[in-house]
Amino acid sequence: MNEAEALPLVVSDIREVLGRGVEIVVVDDGSTDATAQVAENLETVLVRHPTNRGKGAAMASGVEAAGGDLIIFMDADATYPAGALPQLIEMLGDHDLVRGERPLDSEAIPPINRLGNRVFNRLIGGFHQIPGRDIMSGLYGMHRRVFEQLDLESTGFDIEVEIGIRARQLGLDVGLFPIDYLPRVGEKKLSPVRDGLNILMRAAGIAILYSPVVTFIIPGLVIMALGVIGSVALSAGPVFIGEVGLSINSFVLATLGVLGGFQLVVFGVAATLYRVESGVPPQNWVLALARRPVRLGAAGLGILLAIVGAIRIVGLVAGWISDGAGEFLATDRLVLDAALFVFGLQLMSAGLFVSMFSGRLAARRG
Repeated sequence: MNEAEALPLVVSDIREVLGRGVEIVVVDDGSTDATAQVAENLETVLVRHPTNRGKGAAMASGVEAAGGDLIIFMDADATYPAGALPQLIEMLGDHDLVRGERPLDSEAIPPINRLGNRVFNRLIGGFHQIPGRDIMSGLYGMHRRVFEQLDLESTGFDIEVEIGIRARQLGLDVGLFPIDYLPRVGEKKLSPVRDGLNILMRAAGIAILYSPVVTFIIPGLVIMALGVIGSVALSAGPVFIGEVGLSINSFVLATLGVLGGFQLVVFGVAATLYRVESGVPPQNWVLALARRPVRLGAAGLGILLAIVGAIRIVGLVAGWISDGAGEFLATDRLVLDAALFVFGLQLMSAGLFVSMFSGRLAARRG
């Protein structure tokens, strides 16, 4: 978008390095300057978006217009060196995807962008175990089949994050090599705050979809375990750790932790089932949950626990009323019975929810 000033330099550098026979596709993403006219004068393959649709959308249009098997993406602002292209192409002979990594302390990168890149690389790259130190690089290449396999959804500057996460999830062979980074020519398009927040939100959304076990199920199980331990320890009365006394308030918190942890587990299972609906093959543990004895057993146990909890609550209230409805002293029992009732409802709902997908899971397995 609006790269009329930098485009001639980028195209001439590419042709000088790779020769005039290379196919160069320029996607004009709703420019208001002379970008389209410059691209035509340079005899490139021109694709025009009437309005700005975002970097990810421009990349998809570019791949659709391209005729080759090896696809290289390169920002049109003259920041990435064309001299790195031969090595990138050579490495694509041994890798599914190759990414050029910038020096993160380069003075050509604005200070706030340098800070953002470091945060993204540590936070997103570390969580999703994406190889390399520059997941936001704008110079990378892949085979056409790989681009199709990635099945990308991002339309904006968050596209690089999705590519990194999807490549990791699919187990693609990613090659990395260092490149220089040059001062940009023309107007800066990326907004550190707006686009940074979009990238973080996109990373969180992808984590929910592609890593529900790590994001929800494991933390949920940990919280549940801690809640159960706390509830059991406090069920017999106050517990003192040095000068700190844990009593009924701590007991309530521990019990709520069990319910909250299980809710995270259920949400993780729901996200996993959504993955299956999106075409991802189900894992063995998902198929095990979908087995009739497991899902109906969970629903049946949930109904039983809810009934027991409800009966005990009614008994407590009835006893309190029969004693004159004075000060209520059985708070710990009420909390435990209410938690039993709610947990039963959650377990019943989870079993029925998995049953809704059992047919599709069986078809996927078949």
